[in-house]
Amino acid sequence: MKKTSIWLTSLCLLFSITACGNNNNGGNNAAATDAPASTEQAAASEQPAGKEKIKFYTFKASKPEEPMYQAVQAYNESQDKVEVEYVSLVQNSDSTDFMKKLDILVASGEVVDVFMTGNEEELLERASRGVVEPLNPFFDKEGVKSEDEYNKVIKLDGNIYGLLNSSTQWFTVFNREHLDKAGLQLPEMGWTWDDFRGYAKKLTMDGHYGTYFHTWGEYPNIIAYTERPNPQLDADLNPIFDDPSFKYFFELRRAMEQEDKSVEPYADVLASNYHVLQQFFAGNASMLVVPSYAVRAGLNLEKFPHEFQMVYAPVPRSVDSTELGMTNISGGGLAIGAKSEHKDAAYDFIRWMTKESAKFTKEIPAYKGVDGKALINEFFKDNQDLIDTESLANTLFDPRNQMPDTFSVPYGSELKTIVENGFSSYMLDNRSFDDVKAEMTDEVKKVVEANK
Repeated sequence: MKKTSIWLTSLCLLFSITACGNNNNGGNNAAATDAPASTEQAAASEQPAGKEKIKFYTFKASKPEEPMYQAVQAYNESQDKVEVEYVSLVQNSDSTDFMKKLDILVASGEVVDVFMTGNEEELLERASRGVVEPLNPFFDKEGVKSEDEYNKVIKLDGNIYGLLNSSTQWFTVFNREHLDKAGLQLPEMGWTWDDFRGYAKKLTMDGHYGTYFHTWGEYPNIIAYTERPNPQLDADLNPIFDDPSFKYFFELRRAMEQEDKSVEPYADVLASNYHVLQQFFAGNASMLVVPSYAVRAGLNLEKFPHEFQMVYAPVPRSVDSTELGMTNISGGGLAIGAKSEHKDAAYDFIRWMTKESAKFTKEIPAYKGVDGKALINEFFKDNQDLIDTESLANTLFDPRNQMPDTFSVPYGSELKTIVENGFSSYMLDNRSFDDVKAEMTDEVKKVVEANK
């Protein structure tokens, strides 16, 4: 891990630059230092006496129509012990911009009770600096096990640092019209990547491809993200590119493109700069392995116009795997600041949010204690022409779904970029896997060493 002193120096420099640049920013940094917005001031002035007061820092807008805002107000009304002040540092839902402003606040001495992040890496990076409170003692005090309560929690070095307010799960989405025309049944849990290749061949017809692979670092080897504890490292922080799944998946991608012609050429995908969902909803690809945010995106007909119904199946498993239901679950986190003086209240709040906020946000929770089918039917009861709710509920809430015992590192995004670059070289320069593997291994070792 990088030295704390380096981080503090960087933050102080950033704070100085930001302070000097206020006159040129049109007041953009005011959200990080000024008083809360008017809705927040009104809420604070109406706080009942006797309630323990905490602040919740978020990148969601401070507006009555914002679902996250509604969830927080519902929590405040649900009990008489804690009152949460909703503090929005940005109004554009940009979590990266939000985290920069939050870092400045923390560096300047602001005591943060609860905050949210847009992804796990953002939270783990702060946890590695010691500014996030571990949650293990709170679960112990409550007498519950986190793994019994959630599909996933955000961990680093054995400590729980965040709870997922909502979860994004990888699955396979199909164009029902294409599936029916090819005479194919919706695959069931247990189908393999070899089966996936076969489906892609049969679905390739009438000017469209059977599937689409995006440029992100997950797509060179989806197996590493769904069936391995970490997609680039072993428990001793050594690169895992000797894992057979890497050679298999790299070669699968090349064969599907060059031999089967069932997937759009990687060079064309790079040049076109598609949105990850664009080709699927345009009808240019029949199926797509993708995170579950594709469900709601499919309702945005202005951005992704289409008329076909989406149907869903689990992620394929590796050919030699005997495990069923392996998938990848991720999401943004809710965390407690290490210097908060109201940690028990903060814990009560984030536990409630992970259980109840889905009623307002309409997002899939990581909390296990929900009726998944009822939830899906409620969310999408008016959209069944576009969403097959039965296959969606069966896929997302199958009791056989599982994840490996995962671990993450704060520099995971750097490792992901190394794989992206290695795969690009493999595909575009027609290089051997062994040559690319050697380069990726060396680059990953350098990053790990630099972060010790």
